[in-house]
Amino acid sequence: MFKNFERWQERKRIYLYRFVLFCSFFVTSLLLIALSKKRETPIILDKVFRFFNFEGKYSNFKTASDLSAAILLILILSLIMGVYFYLFERKFINSCRDMATASAIIVLNLLLIKFLLPIPTFAVPVFVGVILISLLIDVRVSIIFNMVLSIVSLLIVGTDNLSFALYLFVAGSLCAIVSHSIHNRMQFISHGFLASLISLLFVLSAELVFKINDAEVLTASVNSFIGTALSFVIAYGTLPVWEYLFDFTTPIRLMELSNPNHPLLKRLLFEAPGTYHHSLIVGNLAEIACEAVGGNYLLARIGAYYHDIGKLKRPFYFKENQIIEEDPHNRITPTLSALIIISHTKDGVEIGKEYRLPRQVLDIIKQHHGTTKVAFFYGKALNQNQQVSEEKFRYDGPIPQSKEAAIVMLADSVEAAVRALSSPTPQLIEATIRNVIQEKLLDGQLNSSDLTFRELEVISESFIKVLTGVFHKRVSYNIFEDSSNKADGVIVRSENIHSKSAG
Repeated sequence: MFKNFERWQERKRIYLYRFVLFCSFFVTSLLLIALSKKRETPIILDKVFRFFNFEGKYSNFKTASDLSAAILLILILSLIMGVYFYLFERKFINSCRDMATASAIIVLNLLLIKFLLPIPTFAVPVFVGVILISLLIDVRVSIIFNMVLSIVSLLIVGTDNLSFALYLFVAGSLCAIVSHSIHNRMQFISHGFLASLISLLFVLSAELVFKINDAEVLTASVNSFIGTALSFVIAYGTLPVWEYLFDFTTPIRLMELSNPNHPLLKRLLFEAPGTYHHSLIVGNLAEIACEAVGGNYLLARIGAYYHDIGKLKRPFYFKENQIIEEDPHNRITPTLSALIIISHTKDGVEIGKEYRLPRQVLDIIKQHHGTTKVAFFYGKALNQNQQVSEEKFRYDGPIPQSKEAAIVMLADSVEAAVRALSSPTPQLIEATIRNVIQEKLLDGQLNSSDLTFRELEVISESFIKVLTGVFHKRVSYNIFEDSSNKADGVIVRSENIHSKSAG
C-alpha cells in the first residue's frame, strides 16, 4: 500500500511538471507570436501564427538572433518566477490545483487581451487574471504574475507608451492588493470603484508628464477607469465558476456560508438546537483564537459552524440535544454507543458534500476530533468487563492538518469541558482549559498542525478570556420584602436566586 502511495505521489508530480511545461510552452508561444513575424515555419506553426496574427510595434523579430533574444527574455522571466516561488511560495508550487488554475487564468487572460485589442489600449481589461489569482490563491503570487503578465501584455498590445507600461505595473499591483481584502459581493463594487478611480488619477498624472495633447490625456484617463472597472466586472462574473470548478474556498464563499439562513444551518437549528448553539460558541472561540495567532479566522469560524453537522443523522444520541430524561445510550452497548458517536465526523462529511461545502470546511469536519478516544464509553465498557480494543473507541482521523482545524478541535473540546463544570469559577475554568489543551498535545493530536508552544499559550489565553465571561458563576440576588406592596396585599418573600449560565 505504501509503495502504491509513493507511486501515486510520483505520478502526481510528473503530471504537475507536464502541465506546467505545457502552460509555459503555451505562454511562450504567445510571446513569440507577439514578437515574431517570421513566416519560414512548419505548416502547423504557420497556421497557429496566422491565427494569432498580432501587428504590434514590437512585432519585428525576423532573424534567428532576434528570436533567441526573445526566448532568452522568456527564460529569464520564467527563472525569476520559478526561483521566487521555490524560495517563498513553496505551498503554491506544491499544489497541482493552484498551479493549474493560475496557468489557465493567465492563458485565458492573454487570449482575452488579444481578442479585445480593437478597443482602445487603456480600456482593455488586462487585470482580470490578477484579480482572480489574488482572490483564489494568494496576493503575493498575484503580484508576481502581474509583473510577468504586464510584460506580455505590453508586447501583445505593441505600444511604446511609457505611461501604459507604468499603468500595467502599478494598477495591476493595486488590483491584486485590494482584491485580497474583498470579503463579500458588495466589496467588489466598492474596491473595484476605488481601484478604477486610483488608476484614472495615476494615468492622468502620468500622461500629463509624458504628453502634451490634453485630449489624449483625458481619453487615456477615462479609458483606464473603464479598463480597470471591466476587469473587476469580468472577475466578479467568472469567480463562482472558478470556485466550484476547482473547489476554492474564498472569503466571499465563506461569508455566504455564515448566513444564518443557509439551509444547512437552519436544519441544524431546528433538528439539533443544542448542537447549533454549541457550534456558535465554538465558532466565536475559534475565530478569536485563530485571529490571535494569524490564521484564517474566517475559515475557522465557518468550519466551527459546520463541524458537528454529522449529528443531524442521530441528534438525540448527543447530550446537548436530549430533551427527555431517558438516555438512549442506556439501551445499547458501549461499543455501539461509541460507534454512533465516532460516525458523526464521517456523516458530517457526507452531508457537507450534499450541500457542496468547500473542501477546507470538509477537512475541518473530518479532522476536528483527530484520533482521540471516546473515553466515557471506553471506560463504561471496561467497567462491564467487556473485552474491547481501544482502537474501536478512537476516531478515524486524520489528526488536524492545519492551524484552523486544530483550533476548532481545541475550541470544541474546551467548550464542552467547561460547560460540564457544575460550579465554574475563573480559576477552575482556566485549569480546565489548560488541562484539555495539554491532553491534546500529549496525545499527539497537534503534531501536524504547525502550531507552536507560544501560539498554544495565546490560544489558551483567548479561550480563558471568552469562556470566563460566558460560564462564570453569577452573583446571588436577594429578593427582599417590598413594603410598597403591602398596601395592595402583596408580599414578596425573601429568598436567594442563583443563576448559572445555561450556555
